Amino acid sequence: MNPEVRKIPFGQSNFIIGEGENIMKFDGKEQLQAEGGEVTLTPVFEDVNIADYGPAVYDKRFVGMETSVTIVAAEETINIMELAMGATTAITATDGGATVGLMDAAIGTSMRAKGKRVFIHPRQYADTYTDLDITIYKMIADGEYTRSAANEQGNVTVTLTGLPRDGMDPSKPGNFYYIGGTDPNAEVVA
Repeated sequence: MNPEVRKIPFGQSNFIIGEGENIMKFDGKEQLQAEGGEVTLTPVFEDVNIADYGPAVYDKRFVGMETSVTIVAAEETINIMELAMGATTAITATDGGATVGLMDAAIGTSMRAKGKRVFIHPRQYADTYTDLDITIYKMIADGEYTRSAANEQGNVTVTLTGLPRDGMDPSKPGNFYYIGGTDPNAEVVA
């Protein structure tokens, strides 16, 4: 096999979080990563036991999905801090404009409403090669924020956890993520 054709993973990936005006790109240009990012897709199963076969598991049924993304941002900005800490509310300038700070959200605030789409593209491939792209429909920050005050390079770890997509249909596949360039849940435009 031609070595150029082998798909051996190597190097950074672009992590694009959100859509439209609120997009944040960890692509080595707009936002920098202090370390490589990581995505984990973990299926959740329930055992099916049959008395006729004793304590052995007869089958496993797929009952859900756990997805997570970790990015270590090299910079610390209000926007990155807000991304890293899901349970926040923006403090805006007195004229109602720009965000000037963050505060903890009200108790009982829905994190689902703050969920964002996450798109991951390996940088080693051209933008037009989408076969190995991973898109997770809805993710929220539920990790902790820690700031080191040591005499060393600081960074901000962003930990995101997936939720089922809006409009989920548990009787059909494609509720948490897809791999490749075609969204199986995209609306068909007539």
